[in-house]
Parts: sequence; C-alpha cells; structure tokens
Amino acid sequence: MAADFYKTLAGRFAGDAELAALWSSLAADERQHARKLSTWRDLVAAEPAEHRPQASGFVDDVAQVEALLRSSRAAAATADEEEAFALALALEGSELDAIYTTLLQSSPLSRFPDLHETVRQESAGHHRTLLEVAERRCQGEKTRLRIALLAAHEE
Repeated sequence: MAADFYKTLAGRFAGDAELAALWSSLAADERQHARKLSTWRDLVAAEPAEHRPQASGFVDDVAQVEALLRSSRAAAATADEEEAFALALALEGSELDAIYTTLLQSSPLSRFPDLHETVRQESAGHHRTLLEVAERRCQGEKTRLRIALLAAHEE
C-alpha cells in the first residue's frame, strides 16, 4: 500500500523531474520492503509452529497504518506539492517503519545484531532522501514541523 501511495504521487508530479524521481524512489523502497516481508512470511510458514519467531501485538498498529495509507492514497491523487509532502511525512512518521523493522529484526532475514542498526540500515536513507527534498521545497508551518520531527527521530 505504501508503494502504491508513492506511485500515485510519482504520477501526480510526473511533470516535475525531481519530485517524480523522489516519489518513484520511495515507491521502489517500499516495494523492496514488501518483498522482504513476503519472504519472511514464507520462511515462517515453512517452520514448525513451535519454532516460529514471535512477532505479535501489531494488529491495532497495522490497522491504523492501513487506514492512514488508504486516506493518504486517496488524497495523493489531488494533492498539491505541499500536501504531498505532508502526507508522505505523516506516513514516514507513523508506525509503518517501526512495524516493518521490528518484524524484519525478528525474522531469519535479520542481518544486524540489534534493532537500532536494522532501523538505520532499512529506513535512514529512505528518510534522508525525503527530508532533503522536503526541506528545500516546503514552506508550510505544519509541514516544516513534520520535517523537524522526522529529522529529530533520525538523529
């Protein structure tokens, strides 16, 4: 759903090379995240039930992220540039990455010894790219606040 959201923005801003590239890049990142989670799910399904990793407690958070994604994708079709960044920053500031990295860390695909390193490797570049463009292009007070909040979270 996150990849579809960014793909919608890429289409919406196809006439602006920088924005089309940004949104397309973020869509590609989200597709890669989805592939990793799909592989993780397949690996878990192949394990005997008593050996499956425990990664529970996400039902409410996933439902909230899905609702955010549905509303964001609908809004993306008509969003102006400032609104597009506000939507993307809200999504990136949501529990989406926390859920993804926690699940990835608990999987056989985990490449790093701790969750902090998984978060850094999996989302830092993604966020940095969004923040760099947003800082240059956004002027709205609420959007600038979202930029600051996500940037502070990355430190």
